[in-house]
Amino acid sequence: MKDWQQWRIEQRSRLIEQRLEFAAELRLLYQVALFEKLQKVVDSLPTGTIGFYWPIRGEIDCRDFVCGLIKQGWQAALPKIIDSQHALQFRHWKPESIMQAEVWDIPVPQNTAIIQPDVLIIPLVGFDKNLHRLGNGGGFYDRSLSGSNKPLSIGIGFQWMLLDTINPRPHDIAMDRIVTEQTIYQ
Repeated sequence: MKDWQQWRIEQRSRLIEQRLEFAAELRLLYQVALFEKLQKVVDSLPTGTIGFYWPIRGEIDCRDFVCGLIKQGWQAALPKIIDSQHALQFRHWKPESIMQAEVWDIPVPQNTAIIQPDVLIIPLVGFDKNLHRLGNGGGFYDRSLSGSNKPLSIGIGFQWMLLDTINPRPHDIAMDRIVTEQTIYQ
């Protein structure tokens, strides 16, 4: 087999292309089913702070879902990239937050508090049944989950993103749950 880095680059490219081409109507149906399952997971947790992400490159858009959680009493936070060697910093977010595009043109809340999420919703490029996540390749979520104050991590993606393995390395942190339109892996 090719070296693991080259394999991941190829898988990431293939899956992101497939995600970008995923038909809008089918995507919406899959997302409805996925968010129903994700709501069941969240309902089993104490209300707190949920970190999520601003969608890029065809990632599942969970902003409306998170707005619903805010109405249920949750606080929300979006990540800010500090640099390529550090964990993500999470900034308090509300729908009316002032946003500014930063690294990779990803909007980040401005002039809001830095808060520690209790739960993180994390986008998947690919995943395996051992709850390992293939992400965009920057390692930001792995660094953010490696500390002693680790939030509950929930990866979200579509069932077709399932791989036999992501060929995990020692630095890869497994998700606590992975939710797709078909099932909840835990």
